[in-house]
Amino acid sequence: MEKTVRIEAFLHQDLTQEEQAFLNQAVEASKQSHAPYSEFYVGCSVSHQNGKLILGSNQENASFPSGLCAERVALFESAKTLDANKVMELAVYARSTKYEVPQMLVPCAGCLQVISDIQNRQKAPIKIWMWDGGDTVYRAQDAGQFLPFHFELHKK
Repeated sequence: MEKTVRIEAFLHQDLTQEEQAFLNQAVEASKQSHAPYSEFYVGCSVSHQNGKLILGSNQENASFPSGLCAERVALFESAKTLDANKVMELAVYARSTKYEVPQMLVPCAGCLQVISDIQNRQKAPIKIWMWDGGDTVYRAQDAGQFLPFHFELHKK
């Protein structure tokens, strides 16, 4: 078995004003992060079919497993209206004074599983934009580019 991964790269300056604004919403969301332990501040913007935008930021907790990634904060809120309002795309951005932010900021495996699950529920892909604030922006057409084998339950 072989899997081909396709990630598109764009110069930020070449994006449309709407695309830049969508990415900037993830930047704004990162300002709401609570990350006193990792000092890695992540923001996420999620765009819906009707144009509604949901923002999320990572929220850390002294009991480390109890924290939540920015993507899941936004996606769980978004999932409440999937039947009437599909998720179209997601943008993730991070900043840190303590760590180097990966240029292609791929969501963690847990977040990819949630994105994949929502794609299956709504029967439509979710584009994933990744930006570190630099000149280059990356985009994947769906979570399958990173998570080709996701966990899924089927009723008997």
